Amino acid sequence: MKYCTVVEFEWEDAAQREAFEQLTLAGGGVVDGRLVRVIGVDDAGARAIEVWASPDDARRFAERTAPDLGSTALPAPSRVFGFEVSAFEVA
Repeated sequence: MKYCTVVEFEWEDAAQREAFEQLTLAGGGVVDGRLVRVIGVDDAGARAIEVWASPDDARRFAERTAPDLGSTALPAPSRVFGFEVSAFEVA
C-alpha cells in the first residue's frame, strides 16, 4: 500500500530557508521506496510531500535521516502527517 508524508516548515530567518534549500534542492537523489518527491519553498516556509511504496519505507527513511537534521539550521517542522494513498495517478 502506498503512503504519503507531508512535512511543513515555517521560517524564522533567511538562514533556515537557506539550510532547507541546501538540504533538499541540491538533489535528493534516488531513495529506496520513494516514488514521488515534491518540494515547495516560499518566503514563509516550505512543504515536502513524498509518496512511498509503503509506510515502512517512509519510516526507515525518517529514522535514517533524523540524526542528520539535528545538526542543521532547520527549524523543527511546524506540521507533519501521513496517510495511506487511496488513488495514485501520474500524467
